[in-house]
Amino acid sequence: MGKLPRALLAIAVVLLVASVPPAAAGPRVEQTEELLVLRVTGSLEDVLGALKTAVERRNYVLSPINDLDDALRRRAQDVGQFFGFAHYKILSFCNLTFADEALRVVPHLGALMPCRAAVYALKGSREVVIVTVRPSFLAKVFRSPELGPLAARVEADVLAIFEMIAGD
Repeated sequence: MGKLPRALLAIAVVLLVASVPPAAAGPRVEQTEELLVLRVTGSLEDVLGALKTAVERRNYVLSPINDLDDALRRRAQDVGQFFGFAHYKILSFCNLTFADEALRVVPHLGALMPCRAAVYALKGSREVVIVTVRPSFLAKVFRSPELGPLAARVEADVLAIFEMIAGD
């Protein structure tokens, strides 16, 4: 095989590989300076169940779920307003070791504890959104250098929780 046919073969292989569509990527965590957001397709019950399981696997204690949608739906009906959410839940969770460490550094941080995740779905949508405030953002808000490493550990846990859900 001469140099020209090899070059053409190499070009053909490159073009063939480039034309293959990428594998469908699963949900990925969106990260802004303030928030971590995960969007998944499925029922709210399944996603909420996966979230609760993932939270417990990372050694966090769950608080009762706040069914914000029920109260807001009733209010919207009472005042004749449209309520665009099929579901809106708030899940609170806390790692007591991390909480103890954080409160020793910044006692006022308790006003923003425990960790909370909003879990919601719009009416007519199969997409469920999970969103939480980034612990690293809270560390910046409190301007505490000692809080930074702890916030990084908690954020790593939250990202691991989101990745567990994305992998389901």
